[in-house]
Amino acid sequence: MSSWLATPLRDLQAYFEGIPMNHVRPTRHLWLCMTLGLISAWDSSLFAQKAPAAGYIFPAGGKAGTTVEVQLGGYDWTPDLQFLLHDSPEKPGKLDTPDSSSKKIQLEVLAIPGDVIPHRPPYWFGIKSMVNDPPLPREVTARFVLPADLPPGPVRWCVANANGGSPCGLFIVGDTPEVIEEESRSAAQTLPTLPVTVNGRLLQIEEVDRYSLSVERSGLVTCELTARRLGSDLFGVLEVLDEHGKRVAEAIDTEGQDPVLTFFAHAGQNYTVTVRDLDYRGYRCLTYRLGITTGPRVIGAIPAAGRRGETRPVEFVGLGIATGQPRLETLTQQVTFPTEPGQASFSYRLQTPAGTAAEFPLSLSDFNELIEPDEVNPAGRRLTVPTAITGRLDNPSRQDRYTLAGLKGDIWNLSAEARGLGSSLDLALSVLDADGKELAQNDDAPGTTNPRLTVTLPADGDFQLVVSDVSGAPDGLRSIYRLVTEAPRNSFRLRSNGILNLPLAAGAGTLEGTVVREGGFKEPIKLVVTGLPVGVTAPAEILIEPAAATFKIPLTIDPQAPTSSSFVQIQGTATSEGHEFIKPVLAPATGSLVVRDAETNLVPFILMTTTLKVPFKIKPTEADGGRRVHRGATHLAELIVERDPGFSGEIVLDMSAAQSRHRQGIHGPRFSIPPDLKTVAYPVFVPECLETARTSRLGLVAMTKVRDSQGNERTVLAAVEGQITMSIEGALLKLSQTADEYVIPIGQSVVIPLKLAKSRTLTGPVSVELVIPKELSGLIQAPPLTLSTEQEGTDWTITTQPDRRLLGTKVFTARATTMRDGFPAISECLIEIEFVESALTSSAP
Repeated sequence: MSSWLATPLRDLQAYFEGIPMNHVRPTRHLWLCMTLGLISAWDSSLFAQKAPAAGYIFPAGGKAGTTVEVQLGGYDWTPDLQFLLHDSPEKPGKLDTPDSSSKKIQLEVLAIPGDVIPHRPPYWFGIKSMVNDPPLPREVTARFVLPADLPPGPVRWCVANANGGSPCGLFIVGDTPEVIEEESRSAAQTLPTLPVTVNGRLLQIEEVDRYSLSVERSGLVTCELTARRLGSDLFGVLEVLDEHGKRVAEAIDTEGQDPVLTFFAHAGQNYTVTVRDLDYRGYRCLTYRLGITTGPRVIGAIPAAGRRGETRPVEFVGLGIATGQPRLETLTQQVTFPTEPGQASFSYRLQTPAGTAAEFPLSLSDFNELIEPDEVNPAGRRLTVPTAITGRLDNPSRQDRYTLAGLKGDIWNLSAEARGLGSSLDLALSVLDADGKELAQNDDAPGTTNPRLTVTLPADGDFQLVVSDVSGAPDGLRSIYRLVTEAPRNSFRLRSNGILNLPLAAGAGTLEGTVVREGGFKEPIKLVVTGLPVGVTAPAEILIEPAAATFKIPLTIDPQAPTSSSFVQIQGTATSEGHEFIKPVLAPATGSLVVRDAETNLVPFILMTTTLKVPFKIKPTEADGGRRVHRGATHLAELIVERDPGFSGEIVLDMSAAQSRHRQGIHGPRFSIPPDLKTVAYPVFVPECLETARTSRLGLVAMTKVRDSQGNERTVLAAVEGQITMSIEGALLKLSQTADEYVIPIGQSVVIPLKLAKSRTLTGPVSVELVIPKELSGLIQAPPLTLSTEQEGTDWTITTQPDRRLLGTKVFTARATTMRDGFPAISECLIEIEFVESALTSSAP
């Protein structure tokens, strides 16, 4: 068995002593950390095979033409994990294969996934600790090689193994210089010349990242945080301070949209940009990209879209686009809209008197794109079908009304958009008949904050369309919306789930999906499937019957095939009224947590994986309610092992990614179960700081190596049924020291009086060591101590080097360890030392 899968018993003490336990943080706020494709809730009654999940990348992006070494993080990974790349199509209506760009990108995995990484201190205490932390990840070192001609934008990555495939995560390709946060740095990190993109993450609770910048010429600077659009559950707060510490600008993300701010920077002055989470959370998965650029910033445009091929004036709204000052302004320019039929939008760079603005997306359409007239009477605001109109709602009480004539039985598809246009509006849309009676109303359509209606007219006549804002906080010039009216098109849409896992042993499977028929479309649809995994076949042609709203594709699986994964694509073809329609089956795209419209967040592929069966079941012997366990000690939780007939392989236990009531550093090792055992005691370390007011739990997974029919060795993994449940009691061992803080000049020594209290059940000697932060290694020394059974304390001398890197307040951990039934009991206390300059070292480097 590989060392990745097993931890020898003799190494358990070192494992248990590797996690500090005494850093705590009180809190009064609840929070929830969502993770890509992984639900943190635990069903204790469920024993199930667990597919891996893609989690995060750090750094989360890189510049085209560079090679970027990254840490890929994810959940319930195995040593034989497969990493897959796919492009991020910007044209969801177009069937394509992974494009040449993604084929040219090289992802070189440099190692197998490492150990499960428990969350490190400080920990939340109080109410906030009642909500589960993010899942526990594993990480692997990898390298992205990005071609120089790679266009900016997202690249999708996912993982698969013999247990299934995962939803996709995102890696962002940029076109500006990039830097990586220096995670061990406490002072502000100095940034190079702008523009620049910083790749960072909030690694621990209460972390605030700081970056220092200056500009050569006075002007506008824009800071934009990309976090939730990466799949990072970070509600970001950006703050800009001048060189005197005075706040210049601030942006707080309370809606999960990622914050952006623009401020005026004076040449030669230093500014500090800070990044933190709204609730001061910090975990390995909270990655971000901070883009910092100079120049004006476009926020919106009227019209918000243009008809393909037309040239027309467009009124842009933005900060500093007319004068270069930090205020909302407008500027009108002639814009030529591209003719590309499959293109939904294009990026436009506005030339302004204050310089070139950053790229701003303008939508493309096949409609007449109108601008709201000055006339306020609905009779003077007549629209036709199809058409689109861009307008403003610039005060809380305003409603825009339009008149549209129709005949009884006409069907109208009506929609309005705001947030995707850079607007702060939260729109509602309603339809009134000639008597003012409301026929239909919508605020948020499924999967979006935009309103969408389909209305069948009850009679001939004029009808009013009413556009209103329910946010109560319109924002003047930027309160832009776009209203679209159209008749249903004679067409269809095909949808399915993005992941399908198929057990090889089943011999057969089914891929299911839905058909959305529009404009009375009732014709049969022919489906063709390509890219199936090895050993999986589908009929050469599948027919969806006329008027059917669902489809099922029968799949034949060769049980003798090796396990494999692939991106599968399905194309639907139909003919109606002499026109041929070709549409792909689309699936929901994963990765971004900012999805403004589910119907535009789609990809034309399905990740299909063939899987192997798990040949065992494992469950705790004790029912929910658990065992009373002392803090700072090790609980041996007994588990029952049930093996399938004929299976005698080694099974390895480890912490599950998804946990429930797992908090404040509870952890256990990777632990091997020999083939002949039917019960096993799994060691769970219960930290000294753990709260005693409620039960705590630890979820486990179990894995083993099996071979597929081709002799390939694969690792299968499943959740242990139920959880290890513990009721927490007081500690057996307590180490303390009397002073709140010590003040010494650097290069001198300090004596720390230690006190030790312990239970009578602890009869062995106690060892004491000083845990020194990595960045201070070699600057602090303290000899390890061994206290006899009778000793209740001692004086401990800590010596320091005359190095100015020690200046300021530093916190160290004193750790006491003794053994109980062959496992460690541990207590820790903090030692806070303020290091000051001394006369002898004031000139030290």
